[in-house]
Amino acid sequence: MIVRCIANSAVALPAVNIDPRRGFDRSTEFPLTVGRDYPVFAITVFLGSAWYYILNDDGHDWPTSTPSALFDVTDGSLPASWIVGYNRFTVEEQFPLISFPEWADDRGFYERLLDREPNAVQVFTARRREVEEAGL
Repeated sequence: MIVRCIANSAVALPAVNIDPRRGFDRSTEFPLTVGRDYPVFAITVFLGSAWYYILNDDGHDWPTSTPSALFDVTDGSLPASWIVGYNRFTVEEQFPLISFPEWADDRGFYERLLDREPNAVQVFTARRREVEEAGL
């Protein structure tokens, strides 16, 4: 899946995505380049809408969740290996996740990736290569 950035400010977000307690208010700026295409590595639902995990412009080598309202979908194809997972953290914190199986089936995968755990990094690197080589 490929998305093209159409805005990089929370001014462009629907009201449902604005939650200052979670760090999102109308002054929030996202590290994105308007007009740039970004491959999507996972999709979730948060604050009432879809969010895409992309490698944004912050320089990190792990994907960050970003509101879908900041993008147009230019290629909606998903890798054949992707599945739907569901993360239940608390009654109020429940999220579907569409991604490669190692992430969708394992609610601790993302935290291990952020912690730079070697196996998680290796898995993400391989899955990133698959997505990028397929042009998805």
